[in-house]
Amino acid sequence: MSKPFTILTIPLAIGILITYYLMINSMFIFLLVFIAIMTLLYNIIKGGSNQSIILIIFLLLGLLIGSRARTGKLMAYIDERFEYVGIVEEVLRHDEDFSKYVVAITRVNNQRHTKEKIVLNVSGKLNLQIGETIYFDGELKLPKENTNPGLYNYRLKLMTERIYTTMSIRDHSIRVSEVDKLPFGYNIKSRFINLVTSTFSRHLSEENANLMKAIFLGQSSYLGDDELESYRDMGLAHILAVSGLHIGIISGFISLVLANLGIRKKVNVIATLATIWLYGYLIGFPPSILRSNIMFTILFLSQLIHEPYDSINSLSLAMFILLLINPYYLFNLGFQLSFAATFSIILLTPRIRHWFYPYNNKLIQSLSAIIGVQIGLLPFQVYYFNRINILSIPANLMIIPIISLALVLGFLMIVFSTIARLTILLGGILEYILNFEYLIFKWLEGASINTFKIFSPSLISVIIFYIIIFIIFDIISIRRLDKPLLKTICLYLILLTLGNAYYFVNSEFTEIHFIDVGQGDSILIRTKRADYLMDTGGSLFGDYNVAEAITLPYLEKLGIYSLDGLFITHFDSDHCQGVPLLLDELDIAYIFSSYLPQDDEILENIQSSRAKSVILNENDKLRLDRDIELDIIWPREVSSLDANNRSLVSLLKTENTRLLFTGDIEREAEYMIKDKIDSPIDILKVPHHGSNTSSTEDLLQTTRPKDAIISVGRNNIYNHPSPEVIGRYENLDINIYRTDDMGLIKVIIDGNGYEIIPYLVDGERQQMDLKSSIEDNVIILLSYIFTLVLSCKMVKSTVREGENTYGLQ
Repeated sequence: MSKPFTILTIPLAIGILITYYLMINSMFIFLLVFIAIMTLLYNIIKGGSNQSIILIIFLLLGLLIGSRARTGKLMAYIDERFEYVGIVEEVLRHDEDFSKYVVAITRVNNQRHTKEKIVLNVSGKLNLQIGETIYFDGELKLPKENTNPGLYNYRLKLMTERIYTTMSIRDHSIRVSEVDKLPFGYNIKSRFINLVTSTFSRHLSEENANLMKAIFLGQSSYLGDDELESYRDMGLAHILAVSGLHIGIISGFISLVLANLGIRKKVNVIATLATIWLYGYLIGFPPSILRSNIMFTILFLSQLIHEPYDSINSLSLAMFILLLINPYYLFNLGFQLSFAATFSIILLTPRIRHWFYPYNNKLIQSLSAIIGVQIGLLPFQVYYFNRINILSIPANLMIIPIISLALVLGFLMIVFSTIARLTILLGGILEYILNFEYLIFKWLEGASINTFKIFSPSLISVIIFYIIIFIIFDIISIRRLDKPLLKTICLYLILLTLGNAYYFVNSEFTEIHFIDVGQGDSILIRTKRADYLMDTGGSLFGDYNVAEAITLPYLEKLGIYSLDGLFITHFDSDHCQGVPLLLDELDIAYIFSSYLPQDDEILENIQSSRAKSVILNENDKLRLDRDIELDIIWPREVSSLDANNRSLVSLLKTENTRLLFTGDIEREAEYMIKDKIDSPIDILKVPHHGSNTSSTEDLLQTTRPKDAIISVGRNNIYNHPSPEVIGRYENLDINIYRTDDMGLIKVIIDGNGYEIIPYLVDGERQQMDLKSSIEDNVIILLSYIFTLVLSCKMVKSTVREGENTYGLQ
């Protein structure tokens, strides 16, 4: 094997990926590993080929370590109160009345425990320091998992840090151990963090100090959400994560200084490596730092022993080591961006540099690297952030040199922090440089041609993207394929392209997504040609904006930036709180409602928007798409009922499916509408989240639904849905689907009927396709057309070669 770690890391990563989606028994995997090893030994003795067996062994190794990394030991104590002893590992956040810490648990009920970490949320004014030993009691909980496909998964994020549980307590429940001094390791970590924060705070403005803290400590929490989003939209998020850029600048600076001082190369290398590994330890070894440090160590050592350096194999070795340390690093965004960026630099940069031939100066080299990284990271940027910024390349070209200089100056400020005059001088220069960076950044951000929103691509789209890039840059050489294989591929692509083109043109579908917005409603109706949203979700209490956190991001993931209609069933906060945000962020053609609120902020937003407001009443009919109709059942034009009972009630009718949307109506309105539904329905959106004031026997007997869907929040204070109501549905053998148990619930309607697909079943994710968007289908179709044209050219070339070979004209 010329690149052994490249070959071995791929099956290892595939094995880990499989265990994320499939629960596989560890003992069964152990048995398979044992059989594979025995087979390998037998082959070695017999002198047979071992390569395929070795690949299988590492695939099984990935399955084994991935399955064992799914759970933590502290999960055995979930939902029960115990006494804990732990050491504060990291301060994630500290406000006046709330703090968040990473705590390594050493004892549970006075029994020694391995140092598994938890996230401890503390309400109150208590301020804990890194390294302090604390005593507390409480109940461990599982972190919240995303219940809508494609959205932020807090549980998975913590699992990438080997954290499986969280706890929330009051500060009076914590007792801090009184010790004279902290353990050595924690002491130097705490001192370093305090040194960095205090040095920058003393000598820089608050905004610039926070930026330098974020860059040096790898903690984006020092920046505000808006500022962080601006850097991400501009394609500059990587400068805020401690990565190869930081390590390269620091190690290069140290090595250069030591070389100019006449220090021997061996001592120079040892000192440089010691510095970057110490720095990694002090900031907690994020995956990007581990990757950088491993690769720099291999590079420096290869120079010392005069051996060739294989960058791809070194990158693969770094990934191999990191996945052995923590298999769930594979799902860490920093890990993915770090390896994808480095891979792009190694493979794409030299090829891009040829575009600029015969020019090959520093500017061309930097530009080539930036273009390579931007191409390589494009799928990640789009999938996670749903943004493409056409100014990201010039932004990186202008900002990175400034940040590089700022890193060097910041490093010198930390090293010489005890020399006051020098630190003040360096701080003044750094302040000027960062102000200049801010001006450039704001100028770029304010450009009229800036950020484009785009849907999250499917896995097949990402794979096709990279295949096309690899073919364009001749990383995958199609000329090396056998001619019969080329002909087979060409024929397959032709058939696949024609089949998909026929499907895209002729398929008709309707999807209804009951988005999990907690205690509220938000229902997306997707047809082949239009998108509608019924209610936005919202929170009745607190400042949490459901539309900002869930509804809008979910729509963006699907590539929905305009709505043909926004239906508001009624104007309670849990149904309409997101209206102002959606009006700002989306192009909405119509807003449909049964009435408009008086003297309300939402009314002002509606009236000042470009959307046309339409009042609907019973017997109105809307055609949503071909063969898809929405009949308005309720309310009447004049109604003295309360807001809930004035909810918009509508019946969605397709060729073979009937679905009743009910808003928050209660028994009074249910009684009035029961005679307006002339035949049984297929699916009922359960009224008022399953309240005992709704879902009367009369309504259920009249509508006779086969399935019922309840949009309801977990552990809500109203105890929705009512056990009494659940009993009514069960007595009539109606299948019940609940967003609090199942997350998002998707209804797919086609010519054969309908299918209901919950995102979660028994707490496990289902393989729900995030996209069904026309845009994504177009991308795939264009990709097929590209490969089809390429295939036709290959066939033509092959035929010509055959003619030349046999002398045919």
